[in-house]
Amino acid sequence: MGFYTFLCRDCGEFTEWQHSSSGQKNYSFCPKCEEESLRVFKPAQVFKMDGGLKKRFERGMEPRVVKKDEMPQKSARRKSMANRPWQVGH
Repeated sequence: MGFYTFLCRDCGEFTEWQHSSSGQKNYSFCPKCEEESLRVFKPAQVFKMDGGLKKRFERGMEPRVVKKDEMPQKSARRKSMANRPWQVGH
């Protein structure tokens, strides 16, 4: 459940409370003129958040481009068959 903002072409922005069971609708009807209005996506209120978390929100959902040599190196790990004694002879 939450408040969602919609933009009516004639009346401007309005906020509406919607239940999560109604699904995420990208439209609603203006309470003044009853025209179909599209949802406006606004960023989260981050002015009181921790600095690191705030930066993550500001970067958005855009993935970072990482080169192969910048990727973390995984150490080669040997699989031990001692954990599965029934597979020792196979």
